[in-house]
Parts: sequence; structure tokens; C-alpha cells
Amino acid sequence: MPQTAPDTATPARRGAWQPRLTAIAAAAVVNVLVGAAAPLVGADLVIAPPGQAESAVPLAAFALFTVVFGLIGWGTLALAERFLGRRGLLVWTVVALVFAVLSCVPSLTVGGSAATGALLASTHLLAAAVMIPVFRRSSPTA
Repeated sequence: MPQTAPDTATPARRGAWQPRLTAIAAAAVVNVLVGAAAPLVGADLVIAPPGQAESAVPLAAFALFTVVFGLIGWGTLALAERFLGRRGLLVWTVVALVFAVLSCVPSLTVGGSAATGALLASTHLLAAAVMIPVFRRSSPTA
């Protein structure tokens, strides 16, 4: 009976969802830990958005926003890979890096202490530092 060769027509990295989902979860956990450690660096996590009363940022918000924006990033990467091919990964990476930096601006201007603003901004950069490399490595177009 002849042996059949493995199907080489399928992409080498079929399971991109596992590392991407793991990266999102890891970024969420890291951000919650950073939020929990806020008092150690003098950040009270109290913000005062314009026109609103002062309020503390709950720890759950760190996880929620990380997961939501991680899923948005994953979705936009999937669209870029599908419609732009190999160039989609480069386009997505540049856009993701620009958005990561720009997402720090509201954290620095929301009306909290300097330590709170710096800590909140750092969570954006930490999430990007965890997710962007994993998303890139797991791309079938890489």
C-alpha cells in the first residue's frame, strides 16, 4: 500500500488562534497585576475625566479593556492578512504601534496624579509589548 505524503499545501501555521488568545490573556493578567501594584509606586488610580466626578479605576477594567482591545487588534490583523496578504502584516504592525503610543495620551490627560497617569500609560505599552510580537510570529504571512 503506498504511503501518502503529508499535505504541504496547507499553511505551516494553521493554529494562530492559540498563541494569540494566550497573548491576550497574558497581557490582561499582567495589566491586572500592574494595577494591583499601583499603591507600591504611589499611584492611587483615581482619575477625574472632564465633566465627571473623581473615581477610582477598578482592577477589572484593566482586564476588560486589555481583552476587548486585544480582540479588536486580532480582528484587524485577520482582516489585513486576508485582504492585503503579506503586506497586511506590515501595515497592521505599523498601525498597532501607532495606536499603542496614541492610546497613552488619554491616560496622561485624564486628570489623575502623575503616577497614576504614568501607570495607566504603561499598561497600554505593556499590552502592546506582549501582544504585537506574538500576533506577528503567529501570522501565516510571516
